[in-house]
This record gives sequence, structure tokens and C-alpha cells, in this order.
Amino acid sequence: MPLLIAFCYLLAYLVVLFGSWLLLIIVHEGGHAGAGLLLLPGTVTVYLGSYGQPEGNSRLRIGRLRVVAKRNVLRWHGGCCFYQPAAVARWRHVVVVVAGPLLPLLVAGVGFYLSFWGANGLHRLFTLTFLFIVLTSTFRNLFSSNRTVRLASGEQIPTDGRQLRELLFPAGHVRQEQQAYAAVVAGRYAEGAELYTELVKQGPPTRSLLCNAVHALFQVGRYAEALALSTRHHQEFTAEITDDDRFGHALLLSRTDQHSPALEAYSALINQPQPYPMAYNNRGYTHNLLGSYELALADFNQAISLGIEPAYAHSNRGLALTKLGQTAAGLAALHHGLALDPTNAYGYRNLGIYHLDQGEYSVALRYFEQAQQLDPTTHELGTYLQKAHQHLAQSTGTGGPI
Repeated sequence: MPLLIAFCYLLAYLVVLFGSWLLLIIVHEGGHAGAGLLLLPGTVTVYLGSYGQPEGNSRLRIGRLRVVAKRNVLRWHGGCCFYQPAAVARWRHVVVVVAGPLLPLLVAGVGFYLSFWGANGLHRLFTLTFLFIVLTSTFRNLFSSNRTVRLASGEQIPTDGRQLRELLFPAGHVRQEQQAYAAVVAGRYAEGAELYTELVKQGPPTRSLLCNAVHALFQVGRYAEALALSTRHHQEFTAEITDDDRFGHALLLSRTDQHSPALEAYSALINQPQPYPMAYNNRGYTHNLLGSYELALADFNQAISLGIEPAYAHSNRGLALTKLGQTAAGLAALHHGLALDPTNAYGYRNLGIYHLDQGEYSVALRYFEQAQQLDPTTHELGTYLQKAHQHLAQSTGTGGPI
């Protein structure tokens, strides 16, 4: 019997929790809707139980108010309110935003106060639970201003706190974005990357903000972070993604050693009706990384025939040829690539790789160091420098086994 009573109490409390959650959604969105109807022109649409899901709803229209409520209350997981943008005083938008989280707080506070005037224990339990849930929700909505909500359409919208911050302090965000852009233009990529990373956290970023953030992070070698933002960019702005965006995303896949999806991405760019020429170079480079030198050779030959970055293409074609044992042709291609562009760090890196394979470690190290002076971010250069140093240390008896 005591277990049965405890189970009944637990079940009753779960019902109270669920009822409090439903009431919070209704009152919260009702606060937005009521303020919107009073202060803004046009239609106000409220979704109860979903973030704009179009199916499985009951619909109600009262004047300018439209309510769309999910029929199955057991599957409610939030709500949202939409109103038509209007050129009205900023304070009106502020009131509409804060009315959502503040109305439940007012209702919960009054209900909790009245529960001490002759109410029974279950009533008090309900009002106390509702007050706790409302306080948690209010704090999260108003003070966790970096959060966003994904609508059923896939669009990201800011929380109340984020909207409130932008309404009250619009200039700060703009200044920070200007500072980040100026830093990247001036070549201060580390500074720009930090600023853009912070800006992205502050709310649903624009397409240009995401693009600039990816570029800055790539320049400082923070490839995993850049890939995450690039993925987000592709998800949130699918209709606006260009071939340049797809190419950059594929390059980030390569830089994070996700070579199979990178090859698929490069091939998709090549096999479309209007091929993306740069993809030949990068697909060839990825084939080199995977040891598929004959496939790499075919891609570099195609890139050279199209005149796509000839110095880069000749250099990496030379590396593929040397790996295939065609040493004379490979060295000729490597030196030809450097003749076309003496500042091509990959040309020196690839010559270093050839000499490393030949066991000529001091020569290899010299080429790797030249590449480092030209571009310290050259892909995998740090690894090859370490190998050359280790081989030299071992050959002189000053190091352990490799």
C-alpha cells in the first residue's frame, strides 16, 4: 500500500509538471501575442506546441490573431509568435519581446501568493512548480542571449534575450562586426577569428558573417571550427550556397582529414554541367594524400590543360610522378612549377618530400625550411619538418628510434 500511494503521488506530480509546462507555453506566447495586437499593426500568428510546424494542428482565427496549436498536447515542445515587421517606435518592439517571458512570471507570482489564502496542498504544489519552471524559463530567455531556436522550416531565429539585446544595443554588434572585418582585411586573422567567433555566438548570424568567420578561422588553421561553421552555413542558407562555398567546404574536409567526403565534394563540383575548374587541383591533391597517384596525375594534367594555378598543378603533378617512380619527369615538373612561381611554398615542400624519400635528409630539411619561410601554414609541413629532424638526429646518433 505505501508503494501504491507513493506511485500515485509521483504520478500526480508528473501531471503537475506537464500541466505547468503547457500553461507556460500558452501564457508566454499569449504575452507576445497580446502585446503585439496592442502595439503593432498587422496579423499576429501564434504557434502552440511547435516551432512553426505546419502539420497536425488545430487553427483558430480571431480578428488579427491567428492561433495554430498542435493537436497532440503530449508532443508539445515549445511555441513561437510571429508578427509583421513595422516601422514603429523601438520601445513597442521591446515591450512585445519582454511581454512573453514577463507575463508568465506575473501569473506565477500572483498564483503562488494566492495559494497561501485557503488553498489546499495540491494547489500550492502546482503554483510552486509553475513558479520554478517560469523562473527558469525567464532567466534562460532573457539572459541567455546567445541562444537560437530552429524553426520547422530550418530557419534560425533569436531567443527573446537575443532580440532584446539587439533592440537595446544595436550599435555594439555593428561595431564589433566592423572591427572583425577590418582585422581580416589588414591580415590580422587571429584577431578577426576571435571577433567573428564571438559574433557567431551572439545570435543567428547572417550569411556574410558566417562566410567571413569561416575565412578568418581557415587563415589561422582552426580548420575544425571553420568546418563546423561552414556546415552551419550550408544548412541555414541552402538556397544561397555557391560553387565557391562548396569548394571551400570541400577544402575544409580535406584539412580535417575527411578525405572521402572531400573527394565526393570535389567530384560533384567537377561533374556538374558547368565544372568548377579549381576542383581538379584539389581533388588531385587529395588523391596524392591518399596515395592514388595515377588518379592525381590525371587531375593535375586536366588542371594544367585548363590553365588552373599552373605552378601549383605542375608541382603536385611532379610529386605524383616521383611517387610513381618517374623520377626524371617528376623532378622536371617540380622545378618547372618553381620556375613559374618561385614563392610557391608547396613547390619547396614537394621537393623536400622527394629528397626525404631518397634519404637525403639535410637537403629535404633545407627545402622544408624554405617552404616554412614562405608560408608556415602549408599543409602538413610541420609533420615533414619533424620527420626530417628525426631522421637527421637518428643518423647522427643523437636521437632514438623513429
